[in-house]
Amino acid sequence: MDPRPTPSSMCMPRRRALFGASALVLLMAVIAPFAAGAQQSESEARADRDRIRAERADAAAELDAARAADAELLTALNAITIAVTAQQEQLGAVQRSIDEARAREADAAAEIARLDADATLLEERLTRLAIQGFVSSSDETTSPLIDGDFSTSLRQQGLLASIGGDATSVLEEVRILRDDAEVLRAEASAAAAEAAELEGRLAGLTAELEQVQAVQAELRAEMAARVSDWESVVADLDAEDAELTSLINSLASRGTGPTPKPGEASVSGFQWPLNAPISSGFGYRVHPIFGTRRLHKGIDQGASTGTAIAAAKGGTVLSAGWQNGYGNTVVIDHGSGITTLYAHQSSLAVSAGQSVSRGEVIGYVGSTGNSTGPHLHFEIRSNGTAIDPVPYLP
Repeated sequence: MDPRPTPSSMCMPRRRALFGASALVLLMAVIAPFAAGAQQSESEARADRDRIRAERADAAAELDAARAADAELLTALNAITIAVTAQQEQLGAVQRSIDEARAREADAAAEIARLDADATLLEERLTRLAIQGFVSSSDETTSPLIDGDFSTSLRQQGLLASIGGDATSVLEEVRILRDDAEVLRAEASAAAAEAAELEGRLAGLTAELEQVQAVQAELRAEMAARVSDWESVVADLDAEDAELTSLINSLASRGTGPTPKPGEASVSGFQWPLNAPISSGFGYRVHPIFGTRRLHKGIDQGASTGTAIAAAKGGTVLSAGWQNGYGNTVVIDHGSGITTLYAHQSSLAVSAGQSVSRGEVIGYVGSTGNSTGPHLHFEIRSNGTAIDPVPYLP
């Protein structure tokens, strides 16, 4: 016998079938990252990560939430939430690229306008130079401020001052300005095309995100309903435990002897009720799905349905029958305020008031009451209060 506890618990409310076809797909998607052992480049690793996330999300979307078990539902919800986060990050990146492309387009448009204005100014100067060939004017020796804001006028005055007064140099400067403007127009057009393409991609990603978020909302709603169900079950279990404690206290014989402690002679009077490993130990534990801490008031031993259950110690049967969440239950009084409890039995072999010896069969393993599978829930209580059974067992 190996009495060491394992992480799983068998004392949770019965749920539907644990794994369906979609759940197996989801499970494979979840464990896939751990199967790859080869070294990858960063880009390959990122691509694999994105693929795996997509596969997880697809599997979660195909899951029938109404028929999924609690753990399966939580795994699906986590997978879809990761997918939603990744999709939102991708949307943000695309939007930033669109903003950058539109900014480049706007900058190019502003520069084009500036170059066109300068080219127009020089073309006007060419016209005046041509007229000077026929009419002499002393006004050409100075350049008046150009219409527009003051900074633009200063820039254009500087442009006129930087080139010679001959038509050839002015024509060359106009050609350069016009060429620069054409280059910028091409850049602006490319930026606009890139932004338009990205906006189309953004629309597609947004539609995909809305679909994934709809699945996420469905899974969250189902999970909220499950939480509500569990809260109701916990309340029922608390009430049942209080009733059972009251029953034990009212029925059990009370002695004046102290509660047995590990290592004292009275401990040796107990034996294991089953020759089976412990699947869940005594003590506070975090609920595997909802993260709440509750006291598990006994130990669970997993065994197949119909396995004989032995009395851990001789005594008198206080009760033998249905105890709501505990299912078919036997409670035995051992004297000095010490009782043992054997829950979830498929059928009982003793009745209230009967004397039993240590090792005598008192019932058979089952999955009655709030149980996910066949096992024995075994408790030792001192004056009605549950204590850890393991120190009292061989």
